[in-house]
Amino acid sequence: MRNQLRMLTSLSLLLFFSSSILSLAEPKDSYRSMTYAYSNNININYEMIGYGDKKVVLLHGFGTSLHTWDDIKELFPKNEFTLYLIDLKGFGNSSKPEDDQYTIQAQSKIVEQFIRDINTDSLYLIGHSFGGGVALLTQISLLNENSKTKISKLILIDCLAYIQDMPLFMEYLRIPVLNKLTFLLPNKFKAEYILNKIFYDKKLINEKLIERYASFYNADDLEYTFITSAGEINKNGYKNITDDYNKIPTPCLIIWGKNDLVLSLNNGIKLSKEIPHSRLEIIDACGHVPQEEKPEVAFNKIYSFINAH
Repeated sequence: MRNQLRMLTSLSLLLFFSSSILSLAEPKDSYRSMTYAYSNNININYEMIGYGDKKVVLLHGFGTSLHTWDDIKELFPKNEFTLYLIDLKGFGNSSKPEDDQYTIQAQSKIVEQFIRDINTDSLYLIGHSFGGGVALLTQISLLNENSKTKISKLILIDCLAYIQDMPLFMEYLRIPVLNKLTFLLPNKFKAEYILNKIFYDKKLINEKLIERYASFYNADDLEYTFITSAGEINKNGYKNITDDYNKIPTPCLIIWGKNDLVLSLNNGIKLSKEIPHSRLEIIDACGHVPQEEKPEVAFNKIYSFINAH
């Protein structure tokens, strides 16, 4: 009986100290759902993960949300990084005002102010697809303004860098009548259609992914924000951005899925030649969303790049 009591006491102490160690290793607030008040009528939803010194802002692609990072965000050590996963204006749980201000320039201004308010000397900006275009313009704007806010390193994933190769589904949203009809389709049908376009390995498309993408289309007022955002991407506006690519001094990692049918690899090759201090990493057997199709591979490339001196 005495031996059993000792055993129970030892086990209780072990469990107590184990839970104490775990709570010290990962603070209770290492996951935070937050709101950034950009203006009186624009609130930006974002998720904050981790408590490390390296601050990383992540921008999703067109028509998605911060949940596009769900498969890769857990790979970042929480004691090393603090992640800021943003829902761009008009997407996810961020505000969707009918103000006709959905240009890439308007999105960039919000991100620029968000970054300023983080107020850190160690900031890394990651953008995927449309979010990559926003990231590029944010970097260029900060440089042109001689801002004290600096981006330490820039990471672009299958980035919308050139207007002439705009994704087909964004082209559909620019066609009157057809763009309205798109929103009559069931969300699950739209999700499966998009996933089959952006994934190279169709066997990886499971129910969890379908539900994730279907959830992107659940919010109210999406018809307005999707159509307006697609319609406000224009060649003249993009020309002003592309002319400045060769002026970017920031170290830049460009990641591209070799089998991307949305934005071809040629875009990544061209971009890597135009940004002076950039390097292109190509992921084999991968489509438009490396962070979801090959999260471990994409993370390893990002982690190595951020930590390289």
